[in-house]
Amino acid sequence: MQADHWLRVRPGTDGALALGLADLVLRRHGGDQEFLRAWTNGPLLVRDDDGRFLRADELTPDGVGHVVWDERGGRPEPYDTTRPAPAPQRFALRGTHRVRTRSGTVTCRPAFQHYLDAAAAWPLARTASVTGVDTGTLIAFADDLATSRAVSYATWTGVGQHVDATQTERAIATLYALTGCHDAPGGNVVLPQQPTTKVSLPPVPEQAAKTLGLAEHPLGPPASGWISARALCRAITEGEPYRVRALVSFGGNLLLSQPDPVRTAEALRQLEFGVHIDLFENPTARFADILLPANTPWEREGLRAGFEISQQAQQRVQLRPRMLDPLGESRSDLDIAFDLACRLGLGDEFFGGDIQAAWNHQLEPLGLTVDDLRAAPGGLDLPLPMRYRKYAGTTPDGRVTGFATPTGRVELYSQRLLDHGYSPVPEVDGPSTDPDFPLTLSCAKNGYFCHSQQRGLASLRKRSPEPLVEIGERVAADRGITDGDMVEITTRNAAVRMRARVDPGLHPDTVVAEYGWWQSTPDLALPGSDPLADGGQNYNLLVGDTAHDPISGSAPLRSTACEVRRTPTGTWSGPREFVVEASEEVTEDVRELLLRPADGGPLPEFRPGQHVTVADAGSPDITRAYSLTGAARGDDLTTYRLAVRRIEGGAFSPLVHRGLTAGARIRVTAPSGLFAIPVDHDQPVVLIAAGVGITPFLGHLETLGATGGSVPEVVLHYGNRNNRTHAFADRLRELAGAIPQLTVIDHYSRPAAEDVEGVHYSVRGRITADAVDEELIRRRARFYLCGPQEMIDDVTAGLKARGVPGFDIFAERFQVTPRNVEVPADATATVRFARSERELTWTRADGTLLELGEKAGLKLPNGCRLGQCESCAVTVLGGQVAHLVAPAEDLPDDQVLTCRAVPVTDVVLDV
Repeated sequence: MQADHWLRVRPGTDGALALGLADLVLRRHGGDQEFLRAWTNGPLLVRDDDGRFLRADELTPDGVGHVVWDERGGRPEPYDTTRPAPAPQRFALRGTHRVRTRSGTVTCRPAFQHYLDAAAAWPLARTASVTGVDTGTLIAFADDLATSRAVSYATWTGVGQHVDATQTERAIATLYALTGCHDAPGGNVVLPQQPTTKVSLPPVPEQAAKTLGLAEHPLGPPASGWISARALCRAITEGEPYRVRALVSFGGNLLLSQPDPVRTAEALRQLEFGVHIDLFENPTARFADILLPANTPWEREGLRAGFEISQQAQQRVQLRPRMLDPLGESRSDLDIAFDLACRLGLGDEFFGGDIQAAWNHQLEPLGLTVDDLRAAPGGLDLPLPMRYRKYAGTTPDGRVTGFATPTGRVELYSQRLLDHGYSPVPEVDGPSTDPDFPLTLSCAKNGYFCHSQQRGLASLRKRSPEPLVEIGERVAADRGITDGDMVEITTRNAAVRMRARVDPGLHPDTVVAEYGWWQSTPDLALPGSDPLADGGQNYNLLVGDTAHDPISGSAPLRSTACEVRRTPTGTWSGPREFVVEASEEVTEDVRELLLRPADGGPLPEFRPGQHVTVADAGSPDITRAYSLTGAARGDDLTTYRLAVRRIEGGAFSPLVHRGLTAGARIRVTAPSGLFAIPVDHDQPVVLIAAGVGITPFLGHLETLGATGGSVPEVVLHYGNRNNRTHAFADRLRELAGAIPQLTVIDHYSRPAAEDVEGVHYSVRGRITADAVDEELIRRRARFYLCGPQEMIDDVTAGLKARGVPGFDIFAERFQVTPRNVEVPADATATVRFARSERELTWTRADGTLLELGEKAGLKLPNGCRLGQCESCAVTVLGGQVAHLVAPAEDLPDDQVLTCRAVPVTDVVLDV
């Protein structure tokens, strides 16, 4: 949203984009000629016959270095790139030149000419067609790039996870070289480093030669000791180039982070011995013979010399203090590695297992010790000089620093690549096409989680309950997909299912799915998934690595051909007509409705505690949300139940009590909501309800009674005034008799004369946190509250005071607390819906942000429309809003409940 230029590039075409932009920059502006001549290998002459650099000793026996063409003199000249360039303004960058050598005349061209030709293969029209970026955007960006005095760039896995990753990275890096901004103010500056003793040394040659995948990718990551999952699995299962029999893995989750997890799982099964070290168990750890507990950064010290953010940050040397003692038998990765090394007879190389001695060895050139840093827990600053363009520095003997390349210059042309059979200049092909899979699948991180971790944390999972796949409007329309539909993504490898999010801003034929999903969240009754199951949720099942980058071995994790189809789930979108099959009085103020779909169709299962939104068929604009009170699952789910408390002066509840008799028709949305109670859990569950707040818990208990569950114990504290207001009393007694692990404790605040303690109720008075058994708190029970705001606030505060963590308490409110928001009669604001690319003018008459969007035909997420369920929460990208009700304390600052909020200033919403 803050960019001056947005190039919506098709995944897998970044190399084409970079070369096309290079062609534009060179044609329209020429690039930084001074930098190109003096600091790239562009002037070096390349022989046409073999593609190798012409050497100076091919001209004269005593020649040193390479050869350039002197444009002014019209002759070849030797050029020793270990020295500063002499008169680089005379170096030719283009053309074809005949050069007389000691062995005859050869035809040569400058390396830059080869690069120029590679860029020229991507003219404007072709670049636009392949990348999907329109020509006007390409030209505008190329002009700004070429004329900017300070340019920096950063790339990561977005361009590194494709079948042409190496040449793509080279195409981007060489495009950047055209600006001349490397290590210049405002550019990619090489920060100074503290001169610590280096301990990460390359392995001895005989060990380096054993690196898996080195023969296939001698210039790729194996050359630095890194291996691919493909090479590891091949070594385990096929013994190529030798059999790997054991694996010690520090962290990681191969089944969720690497292509073809089925193959990876089979390789892990075939290991003779496996050890995994991690904070928590994950699917990959389940294959290990031994799982060792790693501790967190707060349970150990950590040494850092320089923080790589700025010159000032690089000056800081810190020993991060330990904040708490390690839990249980957990140890740091470093501690485990040092101990293991000593037991393997490598103690001398690992300082006898003494980590502090190792750190002191690193710190010695700085004149510091670990004890010095412990005495200064905030760290110490050691001054570092800052210089730009360090590549231009020279030594006393006249040698130039240059670049860490074979030619000592930025390599627009790589002879090393040529020698291994690859293109010496950046070269990419257009994306391959597959008529059966016409879309391009990419992936993106979910901002609430780190890779495949943390989906078991309720506080995060409630913000992102399911894996999403984003698709463009045209793709959705062509396939009959609407926002929120369950879809199946298929490739030639597998199929997975995710929830669709229609994004008008997405590239038309691109699909972007989330990866890393496997964990359940029992606290929210959200299931996990088998990462090896076809049709599950593991993105990596979709990606194979048979096709991979020939140089690096990179797999197409971010550019795989796919198709997307809507998957029937039995649920529905929008309101659906139901018939009231029965209407029964539960108490004088509570009535339960039995609802059956008017179309006779089946009903989807739901999570106990979820709600539906209902409206009278004759007044569809008046809606209310009610918890479902029947069993959430079963073999033949054909009806839903809900209970409605009569509120005098209410807009909907009096209608239910007066007019919704058998045969009446109402409109009902599909079950939704984040508040859900688990029937499967390892911890006890405590339910605390007041009045009609029993309804979500009744659905939970009905489900537990009908289908069972693994929850070890359920305790219900239910508060009412007396037996006359005690809703579902008989049914709860029946459930208590049918569910062995259920205990019901009734609280009467004002018992009637006929109420007998021990018969009609258990405790006299309102529910308080003091009523909860201390043993349940000790066992880390989960607490679920539903009732008036005052009760929820009081009980929550009391539970926290007794030591219950706030993240173990979950609440559903009857009503939210209103806020007095003064909205001037003439108030207006511009509301931009970023993904929908719509901009609307809001006035006070338009109501809430949700109402504004719906009036304009936009489909926004929503649920109860009262600010309770948070189903309508969206991210605010810019501007300020005001909530008309008090939102939950854990609602992120950058989110808004659109159903109960209005703009205060102009606003940009991520929807």
